[in-house]
Amino acid sequence: MTAVAVGTFGCLLAGESVVTAAFLGIALIAGAYVGLQHPTWLWWALAVVVAVLPAGYVPGTPVPLIFTLTMAVLLATVLHPRDTVSCTPLEYALIAFVGVAGLSVVATLHKVDDIVEYAKWSGAILLVVALLRLRADQLRTFGRVFVVASVVSAATGLAMLTIDKSARTFDLLSPFGYDASSAGRFVFDGASVTARLSGTYIDPNAAGIGFLAALMISLLVFEGRRRWVLALLLFAAVAMTLSRAAIFSVVLALLLMLAFHTMSTRGRTAIIGTLAGGMALLSAIPASRRRIFSSFGESDTGSTARTDALREFPEKMSGHWLFGHGWGIAEFKDPEKAFTINYVANAPLLSVYRGGLLVGIVFTAIMIYACYLAYRCLRSSRSEIALYGGCFIAFFVLGMQLDFSTVSIPVSVTDLSLMLVFLIVALRSSGADDLVRHTRPAEHPAPLSVRTRVPR
Repeated sequence: MTAVAVGTFGCLLAGESVVTAAFLGIALIAGAYVGLQHPTWLWWALAVVVAVLPAGYVPGTPVPLIFTLTMAVLLATVLHPRDTVSCTPLEYALIAFVGVAGLSVVATLHKVDDIVEYAKWSGAILLVVALLRLRADQLRTFGRVFVVASVVSAATGLAMLTIDKSARTFDLLSPFGYDASSAGRFVFDGASVTARLSGTYIDPNAAGIGFLAALMISLLVFEGRRRWVLALLLFAAVAMTLSRAAIFSVVLALLLMLAFHTMSTRGRTAIIGTLAGGMALLSAIPASRRRIFSSFGESDTGSTARTDALREFPEKMSGHWLFGHGWGIAEFKDPEKAFTINYVANAPLLSVYRGGLLVGIVFTAIMIYACYLAYRCLRSSRSEIALYGGCFIAFFVLGMQLDFSTVSIPVSVTDLSLMLVFLIVALRSSGADDLVRHTRPAEHPAPLSVRTRVPR
């Protein structure tokens, strides 16, 4: 009740209406009840919000919805007993990563924004630990909710590209901080302008990563025809974002399947046909053809800016190699400032830029270890597990070298965390017991309950 009173009073002090303050108070009461009595609902709500309202805010506050639900999930994980109590090596590494990053925050601390940005980032990273405390059936449900919500998000984005060009959808979502003026992102190619699918993500590159994560997870949590139908729909969404990092990641994943996965001639032919058909389809659409096949050419301003940023990176890091430039700096919060400074659009190097050399090394080491786990999946006899492993490796090797949002944008950090969580799920499904022995649940796990056992 104290938290409810403080939150409501703070809303009034911020200049919001009495109605908004009352709504916030009711929401806090409802959230407290859910957290105490039905904690798994918080997980399902988080899955929906990450996919459908990734840029949303708690009504009447400047607090992101994803951050709010992530903190609620972490708190529920601490308060409620779990059947799985030990951690995998990957989880220990991520916990250590959060600690190392905290040192850079302390060393570069200038204002409260540094702490806020670190809290958002660390919460998204520690979400891996929270989700892996769930039972296998609960994780499967979480994945299904996220995938279906992502399909709904993609359909919403498609509607905004076609029949809702005035972005009335954002008017409906205005209580969550959406503004019609921010809807839609474009690719400028001379005199032509190409709209990109972004939907409620607002940023199409972040949308590409989100839909890629949903595509990967759909391979593990659905079976049969539903699996491949959903995967096809989500790949179509990835393609419509025109995110080269996400599109090239899928292409590279299929090539990795051809190179490392043991399969029949029929399966190999199917993958080659899929690659050829997909590239032919993308080539037949002018927007995607210009976007993809002009990549890295002289006319590609993005590639030119990326090359300039890489060349200038050592100079910009001068005097900041140890602890970085800081977490709440202007270029991470102001798009115009980011454009002017043109910091490096590469996830490992951006980790160094923000948190220093040690943070960048730990981040890269964790991702390389995760790629090793993904390679174990790639060698699995099951095609869906192998494709998941291929997608993960491809996303790090290619996608994260072309895009930086998994470092600086909270929703993309959350999407990366979901990829890591279901990487462990894929390993468990593949039978890699030597790598997941620390997470094996009890032989007869009890359902999640808020009741404690009273010894007799």
